[in-house]
Amino acid sequence: MLNNELDFMTRANSKLNPLSPKPGLIFIGNNGFEFRGENSPGFIQIPWQSVVEVRVQMFFGGRYVRGFYIETNEDHLLEFIVSDAKETLKKMRKYLRREQFVRNQSNLAQVFKRHKK
Repeated sequence: MLNNELDFMTRANSKLNPLSPKPGLIFIGNNGFEFRGENSPGFIQIPWQSVVEVRVQMFFGGRYVRGFYIETNEDHLLEFIVSDAKETLKKMRKYLRREQFVRNQSNLAQVFKRHKK
């Protein structure tokens, strides 16, 4: 495991492949973010120093958070759909700066923005 101390754990789906989300668990700890799949040996480990930005998927004026994307300094963009996304983001705030969290613009908002120009 990447972390020596575990702060939080929750259920999530990793969408490395958009056609087949992978169920598993997210672990937030002192050294980074981890995702471990339930039925497969694979895992994702992201040290806090590698996180460039966390793009939060918000709906209904921010009342509902579906999940988030994590952008790394190696230009990887990883999507996670999280059962308790708000609490997960709060725990991540302990290790990341406020400006690293941004609202992800929805596809619908992007379409309307293009038609306004």
